Amino acid sequence: MCGIAGVCRPDGPEPAGLGLAEALRALRHRGPDGEGTFAAPGVALGMRRLAIIDLVTGAQPVFNEDRSVVAVFNGEIYNYVELREELRQRGHTFATASDTEVLVHLYEDEGEALCSRLRGMFAFAIWDGRTRSLLLARDRFGEKPLFVAPLPGGLAFASELKGLLPLMRAAGAAPRVREQGIYDYLSLGAVPQPDTVYEGVSAVGPGCWLRFDGEQAREQAYWRPELEPKAVVSYAEAQEELRHTLGDAVRLRLRSDVPVGVFLSGGVDSSVVAYEAARHLGGRLRTFTVSVADGELDEAPVARRTAAALGVENVVLPLHVAPRDEVLAVARHFDQPFADPSAIPSSAVARLAREQVKVILNGDGGDEVCGGYRRYLAARTLGRVGSVPGARAVLRAAFSRLAAGRRRSAAGLLRRFGRGLSLQSGARYLVWTKDLLLDEDKQRVWRGRPQRATEDWVADRLDGNLAAVDTQVAGDIAIELLSSLLVKMDMATMAASLEGRSPFLDHEVAQFALRLPVAFRVRGSRLKAVLRDAYRGRLPREVIEGRKRGFEVPLAAWLDGDLRDLVHDALLAPGARVAEYVEPAFVRAVVAGAAMRERNRAGLVYALLMLELWLRESRS
Repeated sequence: MCGIAGVCRPDGPEPAGLGLAEALRALRHRGPDGEGTFAAPGVALGMRRLAIIDLVTGAQPVFNEDRSVVAVFNGEIYNYVELREELRQRGHTFATASDTEVLVHLYEDEGEALCSRLRGMFAFAIWDGRTRSLLLARDRFGEKPLFVAPLPGGLAFASELKGLLPLMRAAGAAPRVREQGIYDYLSLGAVPQPDTVYEGVSAVGPGCWLRFDGEQAREQAYWRPELEPKAVVSYAEAQEELRHTLGDAVRLRLRSDVPVGVFLSGGVDSSVVAYEAARHLGGRLRTFTVSVADGELDEAPVARRTAAALGVENVVLPLHVAPRDEVLAVARHFDQPFADPSAIPSSAVARLAREQVKVILNGDGGDEVCGGYRRYLAARTLGRVGSVPGARAVLRAAFSRLAAGRRRSAAGLLRRFGRGLSLQSGARYLVWTKDLLLDEDKQRVWRGRPQRATEDWVADRLDGNLAAVDTQVAGDIAIELLSSLLVKMDMATMAASLEGRSPFLDHEVAQFALRLPVAFRVRGSRLKAVLRDAYRGRLPREVIEGRKRGFEVPLAAWLDGDLRDLVHDALLAPGARVAEYVEPAFVRAVVAGAAMRERNRAGLVYALLMLELWLRESRS
């Protein structure tokens, strides 16, 4: 696990490393254990190392036998042991025991096709001195970030924007804020990939490689999640195969030369990961559980009972958060405006866990691949009534008569789901996920140049040829998972120099689960049914039958309490920079509770706050 950065100018006679030292300093949190660089005419590569595999000889960059191919790497190749043995049998010689060295030898034999052989989370750069070209690649779901920017006569890349910007500035390419990114952020709560909040700066796509030869950058997909055709298996066979693939994914993610733990909440996803890890480590496994003061949100009691049933150690991490300090820290670290408030507890718990382990397994991705979000019930309803004349209007009218409740209450969910039923696909997705601003709202309050409707961008990523539930799932993978949840996971853990591993995002697990019949994942009113039934009798009943709990914070209470002064000082100040993009009168009305009361008002206030703090930070 590392932070990587570099510059490629193949036609340049000198090493292209101007700004690289500053970029690596900016990425030190991703790799506090060491630094490595490579420079040759036309290219400079650098990395900061978090030592996980091969602590003695695993430094980077790594080379092939004649040093014509060199790589820097961020992430883990979980099947590196098997690949290394295969490559040795082909005649390759290894100088280290690291997973990184597999890349250069596999590249020698298979070129860009090496990506399809890797089972892991990764972002890497390979310089091929023979062809004087640079290959960049990213894992299938985009767990590891990789940003690129064109330079005069070249290309720069880095794991984070804070590492990329020094390389751009050193080349005289000053970054400019991209208004479309802010426009989309006001609907999605994050800047959607592959674009960023800066003009001309983008992310390498998930499941893609990019080849730069000095003249053009060519990007190509090597993998996409497939939801069709559906597997022809019985429900019992699906349960057995899901256990097998998940067990193998967890086994591979326990490979490490440093201590490994598991985040254990009261939910089924992390409990499944803990169960499978305990099968391999037994009582040596350490699980970590967050304890919060709010009894409704506290999952520690359930997690402790689960750990006891599995016979593993459970370490309770008391979470004491200073909301103002944490909000400011997230705004400074996340590089782009980011409005998911669960980044606050995620960052805090990562710091606590890092005091005891360097690697942590989690249950992230389980909701997407196994069908865990309540909006999938709404999507299924839409699929059943969508072609019945007048049915959508009847349901919306019925749901709208429900008493207004908290956004995540049953009444709040039904009202939001009902509102989405009569909307077009892009707007419906936005309402069912973040429920912030739609284009009709932004048209009234936007102060920048005219922008493309975010709904149109979303609709382009929703596959209308799939069943309604799978359309929502595919959208969540392409939008919410990629640009929000995985960003939060990576930035929060790596800020603490902690490696997070997600077995549910193993592509073999995900591909199997996504191709199961929808009725296996969403069965009656039961979400993640096939996963729950696969582990029934293996995990406590209260976990199997428990309701979904998100890693949430009491945002509305914070905005009226701990964050009240910050909100007012930031958003209502005469010099507020958010006023360049959003009408100040609208901002005042939202903060005062006079606007957007039927929507996710707390989320919108927080989104505006984080935008203002990012604008200040980016121009400081």
